[in-house]
Formats: sequence, structure tokens, C-alpha cells
Amino acid sequence: MTVIIKTLALSLILFGSVGLASADYNDGMRYFEQQEYRQALQQFTDAARRGDPDAQYMLGRLNAAGNGTTQNFVQAHKWYNLAASRGHRHAAEARDSLAERMTSSQVARAQQAARDWQPEGAQATPQPRPEIDTLSDREAVAEIQRELNRLGYDAGPTDGVMGERTRNAIRQYQVEMGMDRDGRASDYLLRRLRQTEKEDVTIPSESQLAPSSRVVLQDNFSDGNYHRNPSWTVLSGDFEVDGNGLRSIVETPETTDRESRGLSSDRPEEIGLAVLGMILEQRGNAREGEQTTRVEPAQIYINAPVDNAFRMELELASRQQPGTLALGLFQGNRPNGTGYRLVYSAGSQPGLSLIRLISGSAEIVARHDGSLDLEDGRFHSMVWSRDQNGQMQVHVDGRRLLSVQDNRLRDTFQGFVMANQGGDYTLRRIRLEE
Repeated sequence: MTVIIKTLALSLILFGSVGLASADYNDGMRYFEQQEYRQALQQFTDAARRGDPDAQYMLGRLNAAGNGTTQNFVQAHKWYNLAASRGHRHAAEARDSLAERMTSSQVARAQQAARDWQPEGAQATPQPRPEIDTLSDREAVAEIQRELNRLGYDAGPTDGVMGERTRNAIRQYQVEMGMDRDGRASDYLLRRLRQTEKEDVTIPSESQLAPSSRVVLQDNFSDGNYHRNPSWTVLSGDFEVDGNGLRSIVETPETTDRESRGLSSDRPEEIGLAVLGMILEQRGNAREGEQTTRVEPAQIYINAPVDNAFRMELELASRQQPGTLALGLFQGNRPNGTGYRLVYSAGSQPGLSLIRLISGSAEIVARHDGSLDLEDGRFHSMVWSRDQNGQMQVHVDGRRLLSVQDNRLRDTFQGFVMANQGGDYTLRRIRLEE
């Protein structure tokens, strides 16, 4: 009896259970441990349909590995997402790790599947929603979390605690609904959430790109160099290819008191000027009375003519803070000239900005108001797409952070450029298609 109790307790700890496991889940675990995956799949499915987060997590594992069923990343992501929305401790990490191996369209389909899913019998017994005016602050946050999870945003457990996970989910919803991206819980936000149906939430669609796709650039640096197949050109600084990909290290410059204040999201004009200075290598022009250490940026580019509508996939790792990395597409024969730049600011806010460069002037067209800390020892996926109407979206690890329409640049792009102004970055893979 003691052994049985210990085994059950261990299972609850390992799989993040928030209550007693169902009989179907226990039967599923017994089959799983015996590697009888088809039987385990059936038992977990029965429990998952009733909303059991542990069973949903296990269905994610089975679908991701192809055990007992055909390997299906979309289904695996869906089940991980559902388990995460119900507070499973390991599901969000498993989902985010899996998203790195998926295309943006696969992630989009998985997210839509999670939004469409309902537990067995949910429509027959709808739960009444409490009146907003009667809610305490904590109850209001819990209701907001519940509504976000209903729509497929990962707000975490409905515990009424306003953490970073909930704020990020609020910001993502606000971006997609065209609201101010303040990440705050409010009565107005809750009313909007309750009025939003699943079909109102837009997700990226492959049909928004050009009718036929063509890969114009693809490199994973597996040949050990960047000089051929394809050939990259270094403009400044040092680059090397190691076992992980194309790596660049630039010592972060010492900053003056003025610089150490950072770039506030309340001063977008300063961000634009700073980014322009970085790209044009003009940061060495200090004002009178200021002392700054000029550090040569590491810049590299590759010619890869691509249409005005494109899709770019990147796998990137960042290893230190602070730092600044700009990457993007340029037009004409000047890699530092006209084009778009996606700027990652390690440890700063905004963490991600989309800049448009035209004739020596820089303007922010979109930004993610919040830090984006990628310095966790892992590679992170970035997907940047632009359709024929100028609608651009940027996803990081399957989460949409930027969405904006800009039609100022209508010509085709000539190539890709990356500039390290300070930090330690590795580009493991790039794929660019039109």
C-alpha cells in the first residue's frame, strides 16, 4: 500500500496535477508505462475530452513523439496549449519547445484548434458569468484569465494573480484587437473579452502571402563556413561559424549617464534615432561634455532578391545583456540603406521594434512594449511575414508580438543584413521565401 501511495504522489508531482487523477488518466498512465501506447492514447483521450489537464499533457507527448498515433505537431501543440491554459506546470514549456520545430502556419492551425476545442458536454451546461460590477480586483483578474484562455491565449492558471504571463496574454490580445497595448486588467478589457468570439481572433494565414512560394535563401551553416553555398559578405567586425551556427560577439560599450537611462517606450523618436545611428555607424559623434566608447559593430549581409511579400524564418540565440541586434531586408545596393530592420534590445524596453529606413531617416512602425528576454541558453524561433497588402507580423516562439500594415516600401528587396551593435548572438538557421 505504501508503494502505491508513493507512486501516485510521484505521478501527481511529475505531471502537475491540480486534483485527484481520473480513472481514465490512471489507466492511461499504466498503459503508457508498459509502452502500450495505443491503449494509453484511448484512455488519455477520454479523460482529456472532459478537460483533464494531465491527460491533455500526455496526449501532447504522444502526438509529438508519434507513439500510438501518427506524429502530429499540430495536435501535440493543441493539447499542450489546452493543458497549459488549465494550469499544468510543464505544458507551456513543452508547447514552446515544440513550436520551435513548427512552421508559423502549423502553430496558427494548432492555436485555432485550441480555441475551437470545448470539453465534453460544455455546451449543455453553460456556466453563468458573474456581473463585472460585483467582482473584487482578484476575481476580475481571474475572469480575465479565464476569458483569455477561452480564446486560446496562454494567461496561465485562473488564480487571480496578475503575473507577467497574464500581462503578455493581455498585450497579445490587445494587439490583435487594435487596442492600446498597456497589458493592464480593467473592467473595459473584461467586457471586450466577453464580447469576443473565437472567430473574431485573427491568425496568420498562408493565403495572405504570394499565391506560390519560392525559397530564395536557406542556410543552416552546416558546411562550417559562410563564404560559400551561399556566400555572405562581412561589412565590419568578426563572424565565425561554430557547431551552432553563425556567431558574432561584440563587447557591449560603456555608457554615459544619458545613455544608461535606456530607450523609453515613451520616447519613440529617440529609439528611431538610436537605431539609425547604429545602422549608419554614427554613434561615435558624442555631444560636447559626453564621453562614449565607440565599438565597431559586426555587420554581415547576403544578396537574396526577394519579392515585396515575403516570409522569413530565423533561429536565434542571445547570450548576454544588455545588447542590440538589428536584422532585416534592404533595397538597392546598400545593405545599410532603405529597408526594414527588426531590432532586438536585450534586457530593455521595448524589447522588439520594427524600423523603416528611407533616405537616411528612421521611423518605428511597430514595437513590443515589454522586455523580451531571450538569454536563457536556448535557440528561439522568429517568423516575420509580409503579405501583398503590406500587412506584417512577427512571431517569436509561436507568439505574435508585432502586427502592423505599412505600404511605404513597395519595391522588391535585394538581400538580408544583420548588425550586432553589442552582445553575443548566434544565427542557427535562416529561410527566406516569396
